[in-house]
Amino acid sequence: MDGAQKKILIVEDEAIIAMAESHMLAGRGYCVATARSGESAIRLLEEGGAPDLILMDIDLGDGMDGTAAAQAILARWRLPIVFLTSHSSREMVERVRGITRYGYVIKSSGDFVMLSTIEMAFDLFEKERLIEEKNRLLQQAEMTAGLGYWVALPGSPRMCLSEGARAILGLAGGSCGFDEFRAAAAPEDADRVSRAFDSLVEDGIPYDLSCRIVRPGEVKRVYLRSTGCVSRGLASGVVQDVSSISGLLFDLHKAKEWQAVTLRSIWDGVISTDVDGRVVELNREAERLTGWSPADAAGRRIEEVFRIVNAVTREAVENPIQKVVDRGHVVGLANHTVLISRGGREWNISDSAAPIRDEAGALLGVVLIFRDVTDEYRANEALRRNAEVFETLFKDAHSPMLLIDPSDGRIVEANRACERFYGWTASEFMGMHVSRINVLEGEEIEKAMAEAGRAEHSEFHFVHRLAGGGTRRVLEACGPVDLGGRRFLLSIVSDETESIAAGERADLLLRDARHRMKNNMQLLSSLVQLQIAEDRNGEAAAALGELQYRLSSMAIVGDLIYRADDQEVVDSKPFLSELVDTLKEGYYPPSVSPYSRIDEVVLGAKFAVSLGLVISELVVNSCKYAFPGGRGGTIGVELVRRGKAGLRLEVWDDGVGIGDRPGDDDGPGSAGMGLTLVKSLVGQESGVMKIDSSPGGTLVLVDFCPPVG
Repeated sequence: MDGAQKKILIVEDEAIIAMAESHMLAGRGYCVATARSGESAIRLLEEGGAPDLILMDIDLGDGMDGTAAAQAILARWRLPIVFLTSHSSREMVERVRGITRYGYVIKSSGDFVMLSTIEMAFDLFEKERLIEEKNRLLQQAEMTAGLGYWVALPGSPRMCLSEGARAILGLAGGSCGFDEFRAAAAPEDADRVSRAFDSLVEDGIPYDLSCRIVRPGEVKRVYLRSTGCVSRGLASGVVQDVSSISGLLFDLHKAKEWQAVTLRSIWDGVISTDVDGRVVELNREAERLTGWSPADAAGRRIEEVFRIVNAVTREAVENPIQKVVDRGHVVGLANHTVLISRGGREWNISDSAAPIRDEAGALLGVVLIFRDVTDEYRANEALRRNAEVFETLFKDAHSPMLLIDPSDGRIVEANRACERFYGWTASEFMGMHVSRINVLEGEEIEKAMAEAGRAEHSEFHFVHRLAGGGTRRVLEACGPVDLGGRRFLLSIVSDETESIAAGERADLLLRDARHRMKNNMQLLSSLVQLQIAEDRNGEAAAALGELQYRLSSMAIVGDLIYRADDQEVVDSKPFLSELVDTLKEGYYPPSVSPYSRIDEVVLGAKFAVSLGLVISELVVNSCKYAFPGGRGGTIGVELVRRGKAGLRLEVWDDGVGIGDRPGDDDGPGSAGMGLTLVKSLVGQESGVMKIDSSPGGTLVLVDFCPPVG
């Protein structure tokens, strides 16, 4: 034998024997390596020196013997091992039988026996390799095709399963009983499967059936096709997982069903034809509009079922199906097309037709899609007529009107009144940007246009330029309008230059009157101050002092009210905060600090005056009497909402109580001028007042209900 390129490893502890065997094998063309122990043989294999065959001496002296070495090698490498021994006892043969079956050579058998055993070992190993490769390819084919096979010997209650069959059936072992196979069938198919197997096993009758099985531990059903027959006394069969095929058929059925439902549900009419223009199918909407049922329309020429004319001329319109066949691309109907139904009813429609092609691009037919636009047609006609009316009213209006494109801020059209007001001609207005008229910055103009586009009606006070160089103050009423399917801004301009000038003159006169009133109040306060200085009578001077601070309080409150932007209503927080600051500057002793907490409330001007005078009276009284002898402390003013329907005013101090204040005649039970005035003002505003005083301070609490402002 030619042993070229084949490598043999001799594992032999006797050096002379190993040398003789190496010499003999090398002479036959083998490449030979030697190892003196099982451990050294394993090291050689680990270093990459794996041979094609190993001659293993069973008795290797000290250390690992030949059988143990063979088991360790076969656990990691797949190769043939031929055992060598000097013993021929049955015990020795049985010892190596379970390890490998490639040969057992007695050392004294001679070269011929050894070489023959080696050649047979190589042949057996190669055949096993080919069988394993075929089995691998068979398993791969089974898995790819979803197939598996089984065989059973005559009279045997068990069957051998291929890898594919085990995977399909969900069984772990390489064999199973016929009863286990039957048990895998789904309950609804169990009887059918049992009858088929009984007929095969007992009578040799082949079967070919489709069924469903349930794999162990699963709920989902697997669709299976199974065949079985008996040949030469051997029962065999094939199982195939056809779930994907069944799924495809099911999906195909569902797709067709879904397509039919979709076609019926489309709001547009759909008609399909063949290449000759004969109707194949039409949906429910097409049936309604044409008046033809699918059964009556099938096979008829499209011109008979889909009869269309021009809405104006009443002449027949060329059918789009033939256009698609001739041109090979999508075509649409002309405007003003009318469909005349089988019963004579007319519908304004719009439509398009497209080719139906197969995967190769060949024309199979045409699909026509159309919809009822009768209401839209009538609405568009009404819009057209309205646009004509609008055009007439727009041009002849007495007020200047501008039509503006909101997308770019350019004037689309201006009426005759605009020409007269601004001084530009209609042609000069066309395309003019509104920033040429409006003196605002571009960003402010865009903001105003965006606001006008969102609301139905917006009003703006602007200053507009004129062609001659002057400006006019205008009120511009602006809102969105839809014309010809596009949205514009319609701007109506009113000149308010003269009215604004008149209003400014009136405002100037009002401010002058208020200024005079303030001066008069100040003059009156000064006269009282002079009288106090001249009067030697203590009681009269004190009375005049009271009068002076009340005049000052009225002047302060009045000035705060009249300096507001709107004299009808007053914001509580800035008004009362400034009042407290003003009182602090004029009346608070140096050792006393103010405290205020004011909720945001909108007050009526009349109520605000009363409230301001009440606070002034109470705060000034605390400043004068609550902190005798330079005593320090705090005076607080708080105005808070009370629920949803009222306000609560709290004026407090942490000085001496009212009963301990020298010279104070405004105690809770007194009828002094200050308290009388406060009670009168509170009652005037439908309020309720409560005074709580102790040596540690005084609290005046006033509830106003209902709220004002």
